[in-house]
Amino acid sequence: DSGRELVITDPVIRSRELFISDYVDTYHAAALRGKCNVIHFSDIFSAREFQPRPDQFFYILGYNPETRRLNSTQGEIRVGPSHQAKLPELKPLPLSTGGMVTEHEELVWTPGVNDCDLLMYLRAARSMAAFAGMCDGGSTEDGCLAASRDDTTVNALNTLHESSYDAGKALQRLVKKPVPKLIEKCWSEDEMIEQTADVETVDTSRPAPLTGWLVVEC
Repeated sequence: DSGRELVITDPVIRSRELFISDYVDTYHAAALRGKCNVIHFSDIFSAREFQPRPDQFFYILGYNPETRRLNSTQGEIRVGPSHQAKLPELKPLPLSTGGMVTEHEELVWTPGVNDCDLLMYLRAARSMAAFAGMCDGGSTEDGCLAASRDDTTVNALNTLHESSYDAGKALQRLVKKPVPKLIEKCWSEDEMIEQTADVETVDTSRPAPLTGWLVVEC
């Protein structure tokens, strides 16, 4: 058996094995019985050459009193259960399809759309916005302004994401609403008058602390 090669079977030799340690202890001189000779061997194979003469001992391993483990003084390959790291539980990555949404986040864009196709789609979306702007305002300037707004681009990208990146379906949805409602149109006339009156009565020399957020849903 290969395991027997790593075991000292001679009881006389086994009784002469010591373990070196950095631990320091003090004994009274009266406890000393004489001088001995301690030989170091690098491994158990070389320790077989040990001759058990009187007052002669040997050591191969070192003892660590803190961990209560025996270690090789020449270094060792740290394998085994005591040298393994404790790995945390696996946390799966979010799916690239957007199917997994965390508690505090919402996926609004998935990279992978061809740049050329995306550019053509945005051009078509801006053309729809320009036409709708001209119909509402009655001039080409109104159409150009509607097409150049950031809200128009963001609305087109959101619509493309909600349409599973199908440009045809997204354009069909944009036909019904090519231009998003402007923020100033989200307020009724009464709300505008009320908010304007509140702003006019605020003392700007003494800024009030921020106590909350005002959320506007269009």
